[in-house]
Amino acid sequence: MADIKQLTIVKEMAEKKERDALKMFSAAQQQINKLQNQMQTLSEYRQDYLMQMQPNAEQRVTASRLIALQEFLVKLDVSINQQRDVIARASLVVDSRRTQWASAKRYTDSIAFLIDRQQQELAQIEHKQQQKLADEFSMMAFHRKKRR
Repeated sequence: MADIKQLTIVKEMAEKKERDALKMFSAAQQQINKLQNQMQTLSEYRQDYLMQMQPNAEQRVTASRLIALQEFLVKLDVSINQQRDVIARASLVVDSRRTQWASAKRYTDSIAFLIDRQQQELAQIEHKQQQKLADEFSMMAFHRKKRR
């Protein structure tokens, strides 16, 4: 049976590793949220430019303006596709970090379980010893009374 003090040290180290893994997971999650917000902004920006291509009564769309808008939309589409790729890679990082954190948490939980189990076993041993001492004391008291 491992010493509880040693297991406590191991548990503290495991908890630190778990906290570090959680920080890395949180940072990756924040990064992907930031990337998704950028993607949303690009998509909205693209939608605004699509609306500018629509003819309306107030402003005429000239051929040169239409060509310039189309070129800009192509650049926006390229940026959006690149952003999708970046988000896909960031998702893989988030999944990896989530797995690392879950693994660290399971390890910490298993050490905590071992400590709890050993504490329960020690409490049972102590209880048995106390019961044994109480029984011996009762026997000694019984024998003393019997001698009198």
